[in-house]
Amino acid sequence: MPKIKALETQSGAMRLLLYLLKGPSYVTLILDETDIPNIQLLRSIDLLEKLKLIQKRVDSSTYPKRNIISLTEKGKLVAMKVQEIEDLLNEN
Repeated sequence: MPKIKALETQSGAMRLLLYLLKGPSYVTLILDETDIPNIQLLRSIDLLEKLKLIQKRVDSSTYPKRNIISLTEKGKLVAMKVQEIEDLLNEN
């Protein structure tokens, strides 16, 4: 299956990529600041991690520990392309 098809099937994945362009975040913060439902967000995280577009690391300075999710270099490039498409679609 082409990798773009995998992104098509997970509608939250594109929104998550765009959200992470502003910087790393936590799952709880992403849920609070986006309209991506919880289960969809978790599936999107799994998919984007398999595609090597995001990475998770543990923030052990908080209790309980939280996963920080951020774009990889490849993920930044893909997210910027998605943003370009979004900008083109929003032009009047």
